[in-house]
Amino acid sequence: MTRHSPANVTLFGYVPPKVVLVVDDAPSMRLLMRHVLQQGGHRAVEVESIDRAFAALASGPVDVIVTDLLLPGRTGLDLLRELQGVPGAPPVIALTGSGEEVLREQALRLGARTVLFKPFSRHELLDAVFAAGLSG
Repeated sequence: MTRHSPANVTLFGYVPPKVVLVVDDAPSMRLLMRHVLQQGGHRAVEVESIDRAFAALASGPVDVIVTDLLLPGRTGLDLLRELQGVPGAPPVIALTGSGEEVLREQALRLGARTVLFKPFSRHELLDAVFAAGLSG
């Protein structure tokens, strides 16, 4: 009989669970990311806008933020701008569509730890959360 390790056990050892704030206006993307993050042992807090993201940040601890860059109203770039210089701000992983290289560069200049292009794999998302948690 084959034994499987829990999803939050890697080659590097146990990965402590993180609270991950997921900011995306598409319900299907939030559901997908919640599912992947839960498989990785993390807890997802889901919101659909930047305003709700700031409300979530004010209401409890967040270890990592995963945000879409293109949102109606205020964008993921706005979130990054407002978090610049905020002591203790969680690290941000940005999401964008392939071919949006200009947005990727802007996000990195504004402090995103990494930018994942959609569609991304579950491993890319979990690796990005792991790496952001190490440096955040």
